[in-house]
Amino acid sequence: MKRHTLLALLAAAGTVLGTGSLEANTVPGEIITGNLTAVNGRQSLNIDGRTYRLKDGSPAFAAAAHLAPGQSVTVQLDGPASSPSSQVINIVTHTGR
Repeated sequence: MKRHTLLALLAAAGTVLGTGSLEANTVPGEIITGNLTAVNGRQSLNIDGRTYRLKDGSPAFAAAAHLAPGQSVTVQLDGPASSPSSQVINIVTHTGR
């Protein structure tokens, strides 16, 4: 009987550990692609008329110094686009668009 209990516990632990690795690979928030219509220093970006705040200390915060209106970008948020508390954590610029 003890062997079955041990096997059941090992199977349960494997399931829990497997689920954790799936969560680690999940994208933190939404991806937005569009054209920059304004750059407010290192505070916010305006993409296709909608303003998104930059997260302090993120790669997006550092990249903001090199952005200019008219550029095509894809940004990653740390939450849903519908939430006013979501911030930009990553920016990729597109050339030739």
